[in-house]
Amino acid sequence: MATKLLTQEEAIVAGRILIADDQATHRILLKARLSAAHYQVLVAPVLAEVAAMAAAEMPDLVLLDLGREGSAAPALIGSLRATPSTAGIAILALAAPGDRAQRRAALAAGADDVLSRHDEAATLLARIRATLRARHQEAEWAMRDETGEVLGFAEAAPAFEAPGSIALVSGRTDTAAAWRGLLASHLRDRIEILSPEALLDRPATGAPPDLCVIDASAGAGEAGLGLIADLRSRATMRGARIVAVTPPGNAPAVAAALDLGADDAVEAPLDAGEMVLRLRAQMRRKARADRLRRQLSDGLRLAVTDPLTGLYNRRYALARLERIAHGATETGSGFAVMVLDLDRFKLVNDSHGHAAGDAVLVEVGRRLASGLREHDLLARLGGEEFLVVMPETGLEAARAAAERLRRLIDAAPFALPGLAEPLALTVSIGVALGGLPERGPVEAVVSSADRALFAAKAEGRNQVTLDRPAA
Repeated sequence: MATKLLTQEEAIVAGRILIADDQATHRILLKARLSAAHYQVLVAPVLAEVAAMAAAEMPDLVLLDLGREGSAAPALIGSLRATPSTAGIAILALAAPGDRAQRRAALAAGADDVLSRHDEAATLLARIRATLRARHQEAEWAMRDETGEVLGFAEAAPAFEAPGSIALVSGRTDTAAAWRGLLASHLRDRIEILSPEALLDRPATGAPPDLCVIDASAGAGEAGLGLIADLRSRATMRGARIVAVTPPGNAPAVAAALDLGADDAVEAPLDAGEMVLRLRAQMRRKARADRLRRQLSDGLRLAVTDPLTGLYNRRYALARLERIAHGATETGSGFAVMVLDLDRFKLVNDSHGHAAGDAVLVEVGRRLASGLREHDLLARLGGEEFLVVMPETGLEAARAAAERLRRLIDAAPFALPGLAEPLALTVSIGVALGGLPERGPVEAVVSSADRALFAAKAEGRNQVTLDRPAA
């Protein structure tokens, strides 16, 4: 997406909004309201200028009045969405009061939200804030997606999204049942009816709904708004989308719902066509956010993991060792560092091929992991060399642990695919203690363990050698 550099004066405003309205009096009123809220306002007096201005100015949001007929506006919205440079701009449409067909057309074309052009200023500003909040979040996910592509761990978007789960939440079962009757035939997602208590009491380990429609209408207003705030404070529900149903004509309830964290707010009574479009849009955003969040998590895991053995790699291990050393300094405890190297491993590759060598390394990693504590660190440094870090470990405990690991490698030969006889292998281990004043930085501790490893190799292999600091 193209970007536009802002001046220092522009940077302090809440955002840049392009008003597209053919009514001069309405443009003036909107500009005054938005300027008072510290938005920088641009104006396109005719619809034909909107696309060019949006591409040139790159506003954060286009506030588009659908006009008396509204026939050209949906096409403009679709064009903005289809153009790569403007696809990420938020679009908020203003419809004629009570014109449901106009609202549906704008939502179907890709508008982020639609409200009446006669709504109160508080409602307009709340919807602008919510729309910009959602778009900024999507822009952040898109940036992470682009980074994932550069690093090579991005996953392709699925050809179709699997059905999700929608919870209709109301203290009145008849209200939720009426909603389900209105929506069920239009949505392929699983729909369930929950009371607020049932939703809040759902175990933390249970899968939360992808989307919650919360009753904040007459008789449930305060309770519904409180439920939105409660859900947003819960880690298990932070990724869920929330749509609030508010009383008709109650601008403060709409503003409160959006500012408390609802992703959308609609007024009762529900219009099936419009509600379905809004829920589908929220479910698409949820699916995309989940995919990008999962992709980021997988990418971070791959960035710190050795692809062959599944152990941590050198980059992660040295950074983690720094944190362990820092903790040892604060607590006054020591830690042990081991460098392990398979003896005569080159012969395995030369005699049996690299596939056999890879199988050996995987099994070595498995055996070493089985002999360590849960909070110990095991990593592959490269080739046939491994690193073990044991926090809060003294000399004798380190010696005993190293001998245990040596025996795990030496005790049983390695059965490999395609080989009639298992291979007998051994490992040499150098051990050094960290957290001692004379050791200095962690690099010096690893170097000391390396020296001890070389000594173990020189003294006959298949043994543990301790590096002892000079007295």
